[in-house]
Amino acid sequence: MTTSDGQPTVGAGVDPLDDLVLTVRGDENSAAPDYELPPSVTLDKASEILGLDREGGRRRVKSGSYPVPVIDLGPAGYRVGTAPLIRTAGLDKVREALRVQG
Repeated sequence: MTTSDGQPTVGAGVDPLDDLVLTVRGDENSAAPDYELPPSVTLDKASEILGLDREGGRRRVKSGSYPVPVIDLGPAGYRVGTAPLIRTAGLDKVREALRVQG
């Protein structure tokens, strides 16, 4: 199942270890999610997915021009939500970068 704009349906769920995951559904006839992805990734991983080098990604965050919203965790660094990455880079690219088996 995809949304009316052709994007996969992304929701929240809990995996068997009680960790929060994003559930990405592509088949409306199945109750099980097609994929489970982490809710967020590091800025470096997001930059890799978006085709940016690490330093370029950090510069874009500081200038406010990063292509997707960034979560500032203070001294712990930055995180990027997986759902905006899927919308921007595509599910296949995110799955491949995170090495999630479908």
